[in-house]
Amino acid sequence: MDTDSHSPARTRIRIRIKGPDFRLADQAAADVAHSVTATGVRALGPLPLPSTVEALRSSSSYDELRCHHRLLEIIESKPQTIDALRRINLPAGIEIAVVAPEDPVAAVEPVPGEAPAKRNRRRDSRVAAMQFLYSWEVQRHGDIVTGLYDFFGEQSQPREYYAFAEELIQGVIRDLALIDEVIVRFAQNWAFERVAKVDLATLRLAIFELMRRTDIPPVVTMNEAIDIAKVFSTEESKRFVNGILDRYAATLGRDPRKAEGA
Repeated sequence: MDTDSHSPARTRIRIRIKGPDFRLADQAAADVAHSVTATGVRALGPLPLPSTVEALRSSSSYDELRCHHRLLEIIESKPQTIDALRRINLPAGIEIAVVAPEDPVAAVEPVPGEAPAKRNRRRDSRVAAMQFLYSWEVQRHGDIVTGLYDFFGEQSQPREYYAFAEELIQGVIRDLALIDEVIVRFAQNWAFERVAKVDLATLRLAIFELMRRTDIPPVVTMNEAIDIAKVFSTEESKRFVNGILDRYAATLGRDPRKAEGA
């Protein structure tokens, strides 16, 4: 019997996952995504959101803790989906919360108390591409067309605004084997499997640009990737990402500050 036809209208559910350990946050996000999609629903994400630094105060000390955030949106949830969510066992230190799904998924959320940054279309596209590639690494969407439709339908700007992001996403997925060979080659003393998923998505994006987009000065690509790593990943990520990109860029034989033909 088709229980959906007799059940209340299905709803969208937006879930935020938060934790101080990025690996546990990634694993929890993947577990949630796999659990809900096993019930036959589509899920947008998980998507990395900007990391935050939170204060830890006690009577004798003041410390700061960097927290990592992931977002998953369940599209048209079913009763089985809710049951699957209730059965998930989260590791210690990981928090999960259901939040209102009405607002678009912002590429970079404003920092409380700070004026919103001026929009930069290419940067917004790079961030969106990194977020999608992170999600794609977790889910490996069989239907990339639907995956992109769901993703761009939740962005803060119309889909055409992110044309550069779509070009980057399609290029990375097409050239994934070549790109990952570069990462393995230049990630000195670091196993590919240990690379943080946000860093992996950021590196794949930047290496594709360095490899295929000779109309963009390498230093622009590298600086953008380092900035994304600083916002979305760990304190060490900017050095890790910069090291790999710097070593790879040195093999290209290009002026780092010039676009090809400029």
